[in-house]
Amino acid sequence: MAFKALKNLAARFRRETRGNVATIFALSLVPVALLSGGAVDLSQSMNARSRLAQALDAAALAVGVNTSLSNADATSIANDFIAANYPGRELGVVQNVNVNIDDESDTVTVTGEARVQTTMLGMAGIDYITVHWESEVQRARQRLELVMVLDNTGSMGGSKIRDLRDSAELLTEILFDAADDPTDVKIGLVPFAATVNVGTEYERAWWLDPNAESPIHAEWAGGNPVEVETCSGRGRRRRCTTEEVVVNHWDLFDQLRNTSWDGCVEARSIPMDIDDTTPSRSDPETLFIPYFAPDEPDIGRYSNSYLSDGVSGGVDTRLEYLDKYDNGRPSREGPNRRCTTTPITPLTTNERTVLSAIDDMGASGTTNIPNGIGWGVRTLSPGAPFTEGAAWSDDEYIKAMVILTDGDNVMSGRNTNQMSDYEAYGFVADGRLGRRSSSSNVLSGELDDRTEAACDYAKAQGIRVYTITFQVNSSSTRDLMRDCASHSSLYFDSPSAEALEDAFEMIAGDLTNLRLSR
Repeated sequence: MAFKALKNLAARFRRETRGNVATIFALSLVPVALLSGGAVDLSQSMNARSRLAQALDAAALAVGVNTSLSNADATSIANDFIAANYPGRELGVVQNVNVNIDDESDTVTVTGEARVQTTMLGMAGIDYITVHWESEVQRARQRLELVMVLDNTGSMGGSKIRDLRDSAELLTEILFDAADDPTDVKIGLVPFAATVNVGTEYERAWWLDPNAESPIHAEWAGGNPVEVETCSGRGRRRRCTTEEVVVNHWDLFDQLRNTSWDGCVEARSIPMDIDDTTPSRSDPETLFIPYFAPDEPDIGRYSNSYLSDGVSGGVDTRLEYLDKYDNGRPSREGPNRRCTTTPITPLTTNERTVLSAIDDMGASGTTNIPNGIGWGVRTLSPGAPFTEGAAWSDDEYIKAMVILTDGDNVMSGRNTNQMSDYEAYGFVADGRLGRRSSSSNVLSGELDDRTEAACDYAKAQGIRVYTITFQVNSSSTRDLMRDCASHSSLYFDSPSAEALEDAFEMIAGDLTNLRLSR
């Protein structure tokens, strides 16, 4: 009823012609119109303020990632990001942008304003509304341990390995430059191919099974210990004795001429092939084994025959005959075949050490991603064989891993008694990979499964995992590496050198752990 009465009153008010009622009514509409139109103008200005905040936040983060900037360069970067995030077609005009870098507090502050032209409020003499915003970012005080697990296989040759070096060096430089203290950042490097190289300085180290106690040490020779028959004399005077001998890769290297261990290691038995089980003298299964590719028979479809067999008979007899190593001179690749990478660089606070190791990386061999990931975990670990990592439970540290590959896992099957070439998992016939098959596709699939297990293990330890595929055509490998990352947003598919550099730079930005402080 009240609404109806009000409506009737308004109608009578409009029809009234006596005095100045119509004039008064018309004038009363002006403030109403101003209030209504002003509300629209204010709403527009709040939209402009929201867009300004987003643009200034992006600018502050961009300047914060790039340390050691001059004020002019910092302002230029900020303006570029503001233009990208608040283009000219948006409501309002950005002005009075100011960038301040405080080296003492390690903060970046970007201030600015947006000037919005009004519509209705102009009738009241208010032609513009100016909104302001201030963004400040500060690097987190947490420390960082990062290992880069990088594909150094043959397919990475030429410009690709150069592009990888450049991008890895960029990541290294950004992270060390961003550190509040030089000791706040530790970086390690694990180049991988078919095997991983721990470095020849660890020759006969206690964790590298110097006494051949591991049950898989030289399993290609028929299992330790082996019976060796020694004979002397001829005819009726011929006498033979049999003794048990422990086949030791270290001793075989010593017996060969002009050949020494190049630093690579073999994979332990599953699941220790990819985990952080600490090696222990009291448990020989946990020890690592120096990589030694045995001389393969001169007959059949074998690919690594580098000594004369020295005995007739079947392939097993030829493979397991040990006398041929005594004073033998390997031809071709020899026992270090598939050991193609430069050594691991343990976690270090020395930027020059990391950059030098990156610069030394080459490209040769085939791809075994899980082996690389396993050693990446061990590089971050506080336990042996590398002990530079902080405790897994230390909340002061962010532990992170960057994994890059340019192709599929590869393990070459062969139609021989051993069923494959000798690689980190030995011969497939010995069962160390978990499946016996001479099919290269099947074996590569097994390596994919071990990759998935290695990624899951790394993430379970609290490692922040970033993954990169570089010019990879296989959708299954891209999916494998996407799933490997701690989050899908931490996976980067890089079809070009420019995309690769962008990926490393974005990882650098994330790892500086910038946060908006207000």
